[in-house]
Amino acid sequence: MLQDLATIRKLAGKLRERSGIPVVESCARWCETYTQVAQWSLGEGERFEFMPAQEETAMETNKKTVAGKNGRPPRWGMVIDLKRCIGCQSCTIACKVENGTPPGIFWMRVLEKEEGKYPLARKLFLPVRCNHCSDPPCVPVCPTGASYKREKDNLVLINQDKCIGCRACIVACPYQVRFLAEDSNGYYGEELTPYEAKSYQKWQPRTVQKCTFCVDRIDGGLEPACVQTCPTRALVFGDLNDPESELSKLVRERSHFQPRAELGTDPSLYYVT
Repeated sequence: MLQDLATIRKLAGKLRERSGIPVVESCARWCETYTQVAQWSLGEGERFEFMPAQEETAMETNKKTVAGKNGRPPRWGMVIDLKRCIGCQSCTIACKVENGTPPGIFWMRVLEKEEGKYPLARKLFLPVRCNHCSDPPCVPVCPTGASYKREKDNLVLINQDKCIGCRACIVACPYQVRFLAEDSNGYYGEELTPYEAKSYQKWQPRTVQKCTFCVDRIDGGLEPACVQTCPTRALVFGDLNDPESELSKLVRERSHFQPRAELGTDPSLYYVT
C-alpha cells in the first residue's frame, strides 16, 4: 500500500475514534473510499500524491515568470490530466466557494459520460471552464469593451462596470462557459446568508461572469483554488511560455488535445490523455 494512502486512512480512523458525530463518520468513510478510487484511477507505476497544505510548488513558476522569463511575459494556462481525474467535484466546490457564484452558476464543471456495457462499463470525466484563448471570439463582439484580454499574461477577463448584459459574448463563446447572473438572490431567496452577502460583492447582477483563473490569487502569487484543492493533482497550472514549467513539459511529453482546436481560438487549456 502506498504511504500516502496509509497515512490518510490512519487519519480517517482517528476521526472515527475521537467523535461519534455522524458527519465525521461519513467524512472518514468517504476519505477511505476516495483514496481507494484515487489509487485505482492511476496507471501502473504512477504514484498517488496529495497537494501540499501550502500552495508552494507550482507558484514557484509564478514567481519566476511574473517579470517574464527569457524576455517573454507569462501566458498562464492549465493542463488537465484525464487519467488522474476521478470526478470527485472538488474543483467545482472550490471554485464555488472561492468566487461566491450565484445559484445555478458554476465557473468550473465536471462533465460525466458513461461508456460501455456491463461488466465493462465505466465513467469518463471532463472538467470544463473558460479556456482563456489566445484569440478569444468573445472579446471583439463586446460592444462596450467589457470583455478584454489582459496583455501582460493573456488572461481573458470581464470589466463588470462596463458590462451591459447584452449576452453577445455568451453567444460568441463556442465553449458555453460564460454565464449571466440574472439577479442577486441567494440559495434561500432575497435574504442572503452572511457568506453570500460577503461573496456576492465580487460580481454585479445582470452582468456576465466566468472563470478568471482566480486572477486575484495569481496576482498574489497563489494557485487557482481548483488547482490547490485537487487531491489527485489532475489540474496543473503554470506558464505556457516557460519551456521548463511542469505545464509545458506535460504538453511536450504526453498525448494531448485542446478543446475544439479546429476553431483556431488557441485555448490556454490542454487535456492530456
